[in-house]
Amino acid sequence: MPVHTGRLLLVPQDPFHLPDRRLLADGLAAAGFTGAPLPGRPNGFMVGDNFLQLITFAGCSVQLSLSPTDDSPFCHVLLAGPYPHPHFASGRNTRPPRCPSCRTPIADWRDRISLWQSDAIETIQCAACGIRSAPWQLDWKQSAGFGRLLVQVEEVFPGEATPTPELMLLLASITGTAWRCFYIQEVSGDAE
Repeated sequence: MPVHTGRLLLVPQDPFHLPDRRLLADGLAAAGFTGAPLPGRPNGFMVGDNFLQLITFAGCSVQLSLSPTDDSPFCHVLLAGPYPHPHFASGRNTRPPRCPSCRTPIADWRDRISLWQSDAIETIQCAACGIRSAPWQLDWKQSAGFGRLLVQVEEVFPGEATPTPELMLLLASITGTAWRCFYIQEVSGDAE
């Protein structure tokens, strides 16, 4: 099985905002960000004709395949969700988030996120300054995030793909809300 390179995720800044999936899919297709649907993937799309104008790629040796060949990984777009509540997305590259007040790393973040996901806690308290924050208020340094509907650009190495201001404006105009991005690499065995 091929190794999953990573993904760029785009989510509304408000983790509770739930965009209309059909409206979002149609808007991204009309702008040429997405192309034809992926066979067997109801929420998956080939990249569109304007994809490379809406995502900037930079790095030492960016390797990007834009069409499927055999079982090799290729760049494509997935719409994940909708989820009834903000969904936490993280990967093996996720590092301890920092308190938004005193900047202290939250070392036991995995345990606290598990408690939050099980509805045992609503906020995460910083051990250093005592401030309580919702999990999405912590500074994840673009290595984790929350959303009810996620646009996933698959098979891109974290940090090599950057959404252009035009793409962020496009997402905002389609959904009526501002968006943000982050990057994750899968934990072993979690690829698509």
